[in-house]
Amino acid sequence: TMIIVLMVIRDIIFLKRRKGTRRNFLIMLGLILTTAFSTLLARPLESSITTSFLTGIAVIMMFMNSFRLSWIVYLSRREKIFSIIYGLLLFGIFIGFDIISLSGTEINKAITFYSPILRTFISTVSIFATIYFGMTFVSTLFHLPTAEAFDRKTTEVSSLHNLSRLVTQVFDFNELVDSVTTMMLEVCEAKSSWLEIIKYPSTMHNPKGDSLSKRPIVEIEVVAMKNISREDTDAIITSGGTSIRSLVLDSRKPIVIDEVKIDKRTQHLSHLEQKFNSLVIVPLVSHDKVIGILYATKEMEFGFDRDDVDLISAFADQATVAIENSHLIEKSLERERLMREMMVAQEMQRKLLPQELPVLKEVDLEALSTPAFEVGGDYYDFMMLDEYHLGILVGDVSGKGVSAAFYMAEMKGIFQSLSKIYRSPKEFLTKAHEALLGSIDKRSFISLIYGVLDLRDGLMTIARAGHCPMIHVTRHSTRFIKPTGLGLGMGTAELFANTISQEQVKFSYGDTAIFYSDGLTEAHRKNGEEFGYDRLLELMQNVSGKSAVEVRDLIIMAVDQHMHHESPEDDLTLVVMKWMKQDH
Repeated sequence: TMIIVLMVIRDIIFLKRRKGTRRNFLIMLGLILTTAFSTLLARPLESSITTSFLTGIAVIMMFMNSFRLSWIVYLSRREKIFSIIYGLLLFGIFIGFDIISLSGTEINKAITFYSPILRTFISTVSIFATIYFGMTFVSTLFHLPTAEAFDRKTTEVSSLHNLSRLVTQVFDFNELVDSVTTMMLEVCEAKSSWLEIIKYPSTMHNPKGDSLSKRPIVEIEVVAMKNISREDTDAIITSGGTSIRSLVLDSRKPIVIDEVKIDKRTQHLSHLEQKFNSLVIVPLVSHDKVIGILYATKEMEFGFDRDDVDLISAFADQATVAIENSHLIEKSLERERLMREMMVAQEMQRKLLPQELPVLKEVDLEALSTPAFEVGGDYYDFMMLDEYHLGILVGDVSGKGVSAAFYMAEMKGIFQSLSKIYRSPKEFLTKAHEALLGSIDKRSFISLIYGVLDLRDGLMTIARAGHCPMIHVTRHSTRFIKPTGLGLGMGTAELFANTISQEQVKFSYGDTAIFYSDGLTEAHRKNGEEFGYDRLLELMQNVSGKSAVEVRDLIIMAVDQHMHHESPEDDLTLVVMKWMKQDH
């Protein structure tokens, strides 16, 4: 039994151990054993001077070990009460055991007669247990008044730990703010709490020191409440035209109201005296901007001391990080959703372009279209109008992005439906302009170049609606083909019809036609000059012997080299047509 008692006390002593704890215990244990074996030097039923001396030294070490009671500090109030009860009970038990083992009772004599060593060991361990549990009782008794403070600190640490967990694990905003107000009650033992979130317009600057009155368009929303009604929160915030909220926003520091019924800022709340008597308001500050305000109330006056305010401020900082993370996650998810939608839009727009180029023995065709963003406004298409006529269309919607892509899709529908009805390029562009007038925004327009090639004799009729001119490359010359015309959607139908014109170009074997958008000629590196029409025209002077794909790659590589391999700022479209029919 005494061995078990000794092992239990050893385990308790080793809790929260220090550097010398193990050493001191082993010294004491060695003295206990030495004292026990020293009885071999004396006659039975007698005690020697050596044994008595060693016992005294062992008792001193017992007291040293009995001061290892740091574990008591970490007990809760309930656990301290149980420790007092058990300490007192065990102290009484071992006092009784000491009386039996040290007095001249028959039991003591019998044990001594059986083994003096055993008797000395039992009595010294009993003395140690008596000293230790007596010290436990006294120490716990003195620590009992601090139990409430320790329990509170434990709750505070736990709440801050839980809030730290929320920062990384809880992304739902409603769940987060509800947890923040609940933890606020636990952290400072408040009666009620609520949280306001301040929303600033994205284009609005919030310099330090601005008051709320200078920001009338700021939106403030109570996002979570605990143990308080909306009517009470509204009554607390506003007082005779003076807002407590404004004071917090001005100072960006916590405000403590110790006596609600006396403080000038809350005298109007006399009807709420029975609900609470002290109030603390703490701003949630992120990047020098107040993003929210946290409130807490208590029934007692002077309910919030300096430690409370410091703790709530630390709690508010953690809450700020959690709320900011929640907003960032929400924005990230929204951005990801938009990116998925844009990828779908990009794929759909890609399918609007020809999936396969016409395969004709008379012509060699190549095309390329690259949007500057996920979707763009450039468009090219081909249409066999009949057995002998091929329509080639290249267009560019003003602007970039989604709006341009919508008009590009609309233009495809117009081309597919009207090109076979109106064979003349001039007539087609006139009718397309009339079709667009009712739907296109007044600030937008579509530039187009449209050519109809007769596959029998190589004669192409071309009309241009404000688009880049076509380049006609022959063995002996390189020139721009640029009939006049306004962009689609610009001006009235009558004005457009009067300005549009068309030209005819005769192709011979080996001649090449280049259709392109302004993303090619206006391509430039950062703060650099544009690729330009002259550079493009000069580049085309040496392509008479090249295939359509070789001409396309030559142009794209020249543009990329001119831009120093930077990403283009505008949509780029290129169509190359080479006439392959031998002249008769």
